[in-house]
Amino acid sequence: MKAWLVFLAGIVLGAASWAIPGAITGKFEPFDNTTGFFLCQTVLAVSALIVGLRAGLLRALLCLVGAWVGMNVYAYTFGSSETRAWILSLLFSSLALLMFPLAAAIVGGVVWRVRARRSTAPSTQGR
Repeated sequence: MKAWLVFLAGIVLGAASWAIPGAITGKFEPFDNTTGFFLCQTVLAVSALIVGLRAGLLRALLCLVGAWVGMNVYAYTFGSSETRAWILSLLFSSLALLMFPLAAAIVGGVVWRVRARRSTAPSTQGR
């Protein structure tokens, strides 16, 4: 996967991680209720795990940086005037939404690395 494509996918996923819970719960911010929070976490964690499994930890981290950008651009663009007034606080508090996805990205990256090493390791079955 190309780096710019992973970053762009992260931006889209970050925006989706706010839009999907908002459409389901009726609350704009995923922080406002448990359902929205877990929906946001699921969208980002599953995506980070998949990118980690397919492309490694560095690409998964790049995807999460894109997701952070996407979350904040979405909130600033579609949020109320109060949301825009608190954007600096949101830039830092939205980092909390990336903790579970970060763990998923690390797991995906480690599994990717282990599989890559096993596929390139010399075979010792004949001994």
